[in-house]
Amino acid sequence: MPPATQQTTEPSSPVDTPIFFPLEHLAILDITGTDALTFLQGQGTQDYLKRLPQAPLPGAFCTPKGRVVANVWNVLLSTEPTTVKLVIERSAADTLKRHLGKYIPFFRGSKLTDESQALHGLGLSGPEAEHWLTRVLGEGNNGVWRKGGHFAFSLPDGRAQIWLSALADDYETLMEQIENARVHPSADWQRLDILAGYPWVNASLTGEFVPQSIGLEQLDGISFNKGCYTGQEVISRLHYKGQSKRGLQRLRWQGDITPAGPEVYTATGNAGTWINWVADGEQCLGLAMVKQSVEAPALYLDSERQIPLELLD
Repeated sequence: MPPATQQTTEPSSPVDTPIFFPLEHLAILDITGTDALTFLQGQGTQDYLKRLPQAPLPGAFCTPKGRVVANVWNVLLSTEPTTVKLVIERSAADTLKRHLGKYIPFFRGSKLTDESQALHGLGLSGPEAEHWLTRVLGEGNNGVWRKGGHFAFSLPDGRAQIWLSALADDYETLMEQIENARVHPSADWQRLDILAGYPWVNASLTGEFVPQSIGLEQLDGISFNKGCYTGQEVISRLHYKGQSKRGLQRLRWQGDITPAGPEVYTATGNAGTWINWVADGEQCLGLAMVKQSVEAPALYLDSERQIPLELLD
């Protein structure tokens, strides 16, 4: 393939560009410094020292009681100096920053920064995504692309995210190319996340769930053998000595109607809690934490039990 520097200024055509999606609902926290991975190793559910250099990974940060403060995608951009980007639900960014800020002063070689205003996030979908990223940012390494202030990373289901630096010289040129390509609504990207089983814990849900109950174990977002981290004792006990009584479920319903509150209903009571949903357009989808039972009960969107929910799992 010709070097990316020979192609980055060429216009993109619909044939060789992916579908783009604005990611206004997501934000970026940056952790940089000589002790960054060690700091994260003691805080997050993921194994930062052994696994993060191999690929971007999901994970979460928890309270001492093992409850999720926020979940993230972890992306290692460099090792000298160590730079890790945390992609997070936007409303939870300040909550996680305050949470990690209690611990990071003990690691003087590390710094935590909210870069949400400096980086513009876009989702990419389609078979052309990797080719487009290589053409624009150069060859990737372990599922990560980086050029100047821009970076991108691949997701396990074949999609990718790109985060463009508003301070980069080519920012306006790239944005013009993207705006002239195929841009779909952010809600369409959120549907793809729901179908892939990728949850986003927002600020209103902080402290509500253990990581297993939002599907992080199935997403390989929890390490059970890396040693101690905040909340590890509760999370490991649940893994080795029992199972969570609630699990993540993908749900679908008919009608352009949003949940009126956090509850998912059965015919006689409450079945669980909504995490994410998209209810505009043709397909209404959601992720919810649903109580596990031997026989799956009928589920409803509304307290009047007029709108049935279809399990996709």
